[in-house]
Amino acid sequence: MPDVAQFQETGTVNYPNDNAYTRITEFKHLTGQQHAGTSIVREYPQADGDPYYPVPRAENEALFKRYEGLAEKESGVTFVGRLAQYRYYNMDQVVGAALAAAKRLIG
Repeated sequence: MPDVAQFQETGTVNYPNDNAYTRITEFKHLTGQQHAGTSIVREYPQADGDPYYPVPRAENEALFKRYEGLAEKESGVTFVGRLAQYRYYNMDQVVGAALAAAKRLIG
């Protein structure tokens, strides 16, 4: 949207009931970007393709454990968040986990 400075008031707005899409994200709110135009993403739910969230199954947990083992061998890298722990978390839980990881790293 080259001629729209701001599409919405905040980074993400959820639309749980009245639209075909579930949310709109305008990333410049999240990054602090200053630009005359903007871009948005509308998320549409669908049954096909990769799931948005972890699917709790034994084979998925085994794969996660393999990745977790590889991640533990990495130095100077800390993995946090939903993908790092292969769990569904609400955003307040993700932020809490990131802050806890930062406290551990800082000492």
